[in-house]
Amino acid sequence: MTFWADRPQTIAVIPDAFIFLTSGMNLALSLGWYYNSVSSHFQFAWFVGIIIGALLSAGLTQILIKRYFVLLSSFLVVVAGILYTACPYESTVLLVARYLNGIGTGLITVPFIVHCSEISATAKRGFTLGLEQLCVALGIFIQVTYIALWDINNSVSPTRVHGIFCLGFGLGALGLAYLVIESPVYYVRQANDAEALNSLTCLQLPTILTEEKKLLLQVHKDYVTMNEYIGRGDSFINGLGPLLRMIFYRGLLAFTFSLPYSMQLYFSTAMGVSNDSQWTSPFYAAIRILGVLAAISMFDIIGRKLIGLIGLLVMGGLGIGIAVIFAYMENWVQENPMRLACVLLLVFQLFAGLYAPTTTVYLGEAFPMIVKPYFVALCVCVECTVHIVVICTFTFNLHEIYVFNTFTYALVFACFLLFLFTIPETKLTTLNDAQERFRAWIHIKFM
Repeated sequence: MTFWADRPQTIAVIPDAFIFLTSGMNLALSLGWYYNSVSSHFQFAWFVGIIIGALLSAGLTQILIKRYFVLLSSFLVVVAGILYTACPYESTVLLVARYLNGIGTGLITVPFIVHCSEISATAKRGFTLGLEQLCVALGIFIQVTYIALWDINNSVSPTRVHGIFCLGFGLGALGLAYLVIESPVYYVRQANDAEALNSLTCLQLPTILTEEKKLLLQVHKDYVTMNEYIGRGDSFINGLGPLLRMIFYRGLLAFTFSLPYSMQLYFSTAMGVSNDSQWTSPFYAAIRILGVLAAISMFDIIGRKLIGLIGLLVMGGLGIGIAVIFAYMENWVQENPMRLACVLLLVFQLFAGLYAPTTTVYLGEAFPMIVKPYFVALCVCVECTVHIVVICTFTFNLHEIYVFNTFTYALVFACFLLFLFTIPETKLTTLNDAQERFRAWIHIKFM
């Protein structure tokens, strides 16, 4: 057997990975990791852009081939990068750049989840879909690290550096768009079996037509036939139950990396470690990468559900500790409580990294084919809306932090109990089987 026979499936999403790197950088920029003060409009503009892009792409995903989305998204990321680089001090221009990068991210997120779930082998689907959150985490690390280590005497604007990174990653995605291999499901829906078979041939080594690939074509045809037989109306009804659960599941992602936690890390580092300490911020981002890597390496071995639930449960426990420390003003000025809060926030990111990629995997598996782009877009929009609400309402004071921390750990524990019984394990299932499992409400298996 050819070593890593499914590697063309991973190579096919490399252009998306470059775009998601810029997404991680802009996410961090929105949530407190900037050098010069910015307006709340600057912070939430990127999320508004994602909502616009996601809604636009939902209706086009089943009409346009994936390469068009990569090209358009890459172009918007490049333009945004040019604006960041050329005009780092012009607030209006920077707002335009934020919106453009957000729209580019939204335009690629929905097609990526739909396309990746369709081209991935059953035994590698968790790993491939999880690459989205891995690249986002890497982008967060880049932004957080250079901001944390920024020298005040540096004559170059940190915003310009941000733009150079975005421009480079955008050009990389644009130049590598030829790597995209279209989904066989797309061609089956177009009644073009020859192109569907060609896609399947390219997606698995060796790139020759085999009986196994002919059987895979029949699997994809069965998937399309079953979903089209159900029809749009029944698909909508069947998808409502999974949609309700996935709105909470993806929406909870907004609380794993948020503005209040970023500000609490800043404060606890200054008060508990050192005013001049710079290592906590890069470590905060790096440990999230470690969590994501651990998760995606285990998805297709021990499953998605157990990993996600472990991440949720530990996040809830750590959230209680963080909330208790920040609930008392006297702790704010004492070194030991703040040092403990800093440690808890760092460990929190490890388990947030475990949870984060499960949200993308489940979005790719939960919904019937006909309504999948629309329901995925809705879940992404809810996640962005949570970020916008937090940015617009949060201020760093005792009451606001108490409310946010208490709400967060209570929500995490409530969702843990909800998902414990209502989220299925979808390891080694076809897309048909996965969506059938999501139709049922009660699931007690963890592996």
